[in-house]
Amino acid sequence: MTNALLRSALVGGVLALSMAASASASSDDAWAEMQKEVATRCKAAATKDSGVKTWTVSVSAFGSQSFGMAILSGKTKGGVAVKYACAMDKKTKAVEVAGGEPSGWVNR
Repeated sequence: MTNALLRSALVGGVLALSMAASASASSDDAWAEMQKEVATRCKAAATKDSGVKTWTVSVSAFGSQSFGMAILSGKTKGGVAVKYACAMDKKTKAVEVAGGEPSGWVNR
């Protein structure tokens, strides 16, 4: 009887660990997908606003509770450096960008 109980406990423990690992992977996959979507949508919005086609993008790993966020930097055809801040609403997927002009950022 003790062996059967021990075996059941071990099987239950293994199942619990595998389900926890599966949930963690799923969550990691969901965050990665959100980050990819923020980068893609923000690049499209900044490209539409500026004409710049090649970007360096830094995406916040989790964003805020409501928004995915990114910082984009690139250069215009004339070689002028531009920088954008971008926010994507996690529910509606609407994207807004700010910045763009070289003098559009002020250090305070």
